[in-house]
Amino acid sequence: MSGVAPIDGETRDDAVDVLDDLLQWQLTAERWEHVEALVRSLDQALAARDADALRAATAELELAGPVRITRIGTKSLLPVPEKTRDRANRLVHTLGGRPQEPRPDGPADDTGGNGGAVRTRTR
Repeated sequence: MSGVAPIDGETRDDAVDVLDDLLQWQLTAERWEHVEALVRSLDQALAARDADALRAATAELELAGPVRITRIGTKSLLPVPEKTRDRANRLVHTLGGRPQEPRPDGPADDTGGNGGAVRTRTR
């Protein structure tokens, strides 16, 4: 495909990160409908192997997340709908899994085998 930027590791990690985050969100039904549309856009961008569209869909999805302040009288907040959760999990798998997972073969202490420096996961 000429004219379409390839999907790099950072783009994949950003998409996986926001898809992973949305599994914990609590939103109104109307906002979940919007999130589902954005997840579909992300899915289409991935299917087209279009990094620019994937980055744009990822950025929009990040902005669609929950806000810290809830207005009085706000409709009920709901967990992620099953359809959206399933699509997000499938996309995470397609993108190659969750970024920066701890290695299961590492030492049992907090040093992570790196000379005493503690590694932390950043988002």
